[in-house]
Amino acid sequence: MSHTLPPQITQLMLQYGDFGMFTAMFLESSVIPIPSELVIAAAGAIGLPLYSIVVFGALGSTLGGMLGYLIGRHGGYPLIVRFGKYIFITPDRIAKAEAFANKYGVWSVLIGRLIPVIPFKVFSIAAGMVRLPFIPFVVCTLIGVVPRLFLLALFGAALVKYTNIFLVVGAALVVIFSVYKMFLRPKS
Repeated sequence: MSHTLPPQITQLMLQYGDFGMFTAMFLESSVIPIPSELVIAAAGAIGLPLYSIVVFGALGSTLGGMLGYLIGRHGGYPLIVRFGKYIFITPDRIAKAEAFANKYGVWSVLIGRLIPVIPFKVFSIAAGMVRLPFIPFVVCTLIGVVPRLFLLALFGAALVKYTNIFLVVGAALVVIFSVYKMFLRPKS
């Protein structure tokens, strides 16, 4: 998976503001294989207002999730097998998300939105495939994405404002981890 934000996404947010944030999150949540964490943190880092990131990001992400749900509901597994590799969604990932959705019902959507690193689209497609009720899916998607948007936008803004502090703390964590691995880790 790509770990850098395509410059076109940053430019979209810079040039179009709220609409750019909405569009970036819609695309990320539905088709573009980039981590949402990068989109949101970049929006905070480039100075978009926090309320814009949360409101327009939540709307874009929810509508993108709705598209994923419809893909799962109406195309489902055959589409994933054929095209999923292009957006880093494998049949195995969908099977795990599907099992999770079957076990926890609509709560799986809320939980899936709160878990970092797992692409929104995986849970959205799985929710459509197992035919979770649409309105609760939309509500849980919207509720679940708001805390993530808020915290990651604050992180992006802080990263720019306090870059030196983040570098010092990051370097200290690397040193602590290295010392632990070399000297303090229990021998097996």
